[in-house]
Amino acid sequence: MYDQQPIGYQPQSPTWHDFNTISGDILSAQEQEWLLDQGSLTERLVKKSQNQFYVDVLRQAWNSPDPSEAALLGQDPSHPCLIREVLLYCCQQPWVYAKTVMPESSLNNELAHLRDFDNQPLGQLLFNTPGLVRSPFEVAQYTAEHLPKEVLNAITADKICQWGRRSRFVVYDKPLLVNEIFLPAFQP
Repeated sequence: MYDQQPIGYQPQSPTWHDFNTISGDILSAQEQEWLLDQGSLTERLVKKSQNQFYVDVLRQAWNSPDPSEAALLGQDPSHPCLIREVLLYCCQQPWVYAKTVMPESSLNNELAHLRDFDNQPLGQLLFNTPGLVRSPFEVAQYTAEHLPKEVLNAITADKICQWGRRSRFVVYDKPLLVNEIFLPAFQP
């Protein structure tokens, strides 16, 4: 079902920052609340949209992570990872673009089923797994050049300047990196 070829188009990577280095007056209190929430983003989106939520898988393919992703995963950037890119729809609009980077070594035993996870939200799996460990958030400001063309085609905003977050999860002692970018249709 998924393209197993390397992803041809690679958008530019934004500059990621430890949240504590961002000035408090750049982000509203509501934006900060959503960006720094330690719980399941999926669960919050389902609640906010009154259960009008679904996942649209854009692609899932083996590719090299960008250098900053590889560094967070403690991996050589030349080793391919399974990269899953999805849009999280709420109220029939794309509210979040999510990119999960999974090293091949993480996709064995308990997590082997992530190789074919289909359109299920990853958050439900992660937050129902005992012993889950999540790193502190990094945040970045996204513009059009940071987003894949499939995401740009799905949104209707003239100007794109949105915030995203990422964190490293350790599940069954295996790392995964999750990037979540709030799109213009999302209003905190």
